[in-house]
Amino acid sequence: MLFYIIFFASVYIALSTVTVYGFVDRWYWLILTVLIFINVFMLGVAAHFIYCAFLSLFVNTKKPIIHQNRYYYHVLVQTAFLVLKIFRVKVKITGKELVPENGNFLFVCNHIHWLDPAVPLLLFRKRHIAFISKKETHSYPVAGSFLHEAACLPIDRENDREALKTINHAAEFIKNGTCSIGIYPEGWVSKSGELLEFRHGSFRIAKKAECPVVVAHISGTDKILKKPIWKKAEVLLEIKGIIGEEFIREHKTIEISNFAREIMMK
Repeated sequence: MLFYIIFFASVYIALSTVTVYGFVDRWYWLILTVLIFINVFMLGVAAHFIYCAFLSLFVNTKKPIIHQNRYYYHVLVQTAFLVLKIFRVKVKITGKELVPENGNFLFVCNHIHWLDPAVPLLLFRKRHIAFISKKETHSYPVAGSFLHEAACLPIDRENDREALKTINHAAEFIKNGTCSIGIYPEGWVSKSGELLEFRHGSFRIAKKAECPVVVAHISGTDKILKKPIWKKAEVLLEIKGIIGEEFIREHKTIEISNFAREIMMK
C-alpha cells in the first residue's frame, strides 16, 4: 500500500507540474515529467524513512518484549514491501495451500541473504509472524527499534543459556497467540547457497509450543543487490511441507530437526 501511495502521488505531482507550468507543448515534456517523478518518489521514500527514525525515538529496546505492537509491525511490513518494489523483486510463492488456516506455527527456512525475512513477512503478515535473529541486528539504529516492537527476538548464538531463554520466549508467543515465529535453523547465512547443518535446539520452540512447523525453501534473494536496479529479480519461496502437532509430540527435537531438513532438501 505504501509503495503505491508514493508511486501514484509522484505520478500525479509530476503530471500536474508539467501541465500547470505549460510544459506539455514542449518537446522535452516527457523527460521533464520523468525527472520530476523520480525526484518526488525519492523524496517520498526519504520521508518514510525519516518517519521511521522519528517513531524509533519512542521505543525503549531495553524493556522486555511482552507483546507485538501492531502499528510498528504494520510499518515494518510496508517498509519490506517498499524495499522489494524499489529493487524490482518479483516474488513467486508455491505451496501456500499447505499452511494451516488457523493457529500460530513455527516457520523454518534456509538462509541465503539478509533480505530473506522480507518475503515471508509479507506472505504471513496477517499471521503477524516475527523472527528470531542474531542479537547484533537488534542493536542497529531504527531497525532494532522496529524489530523490538514487532516482537522479533534476539538470540545469543554464543551463550546457550541466553539462547534457551529466547527459545522459551518464542514458544510462549506461539502458545498465547501473540504471533507465529520464524527461524533460520542453520544459524548463519549460507554464502555458498548450500544448506548448512541445522542447530537442533531451535526446534525446541515447536516442541514446547506443540505447534505445527511450516518448512520452506527460498532462492533468489542473494541476487537482488547484485543486479542493476532497473532489472527485475525473481525470488521463489516454496512451502515444502508441514510437520504436524502429532509428529511434534511423539518425536525428539533432533528428530524433528532432521525431518525438517529432509523436507527442505526435497
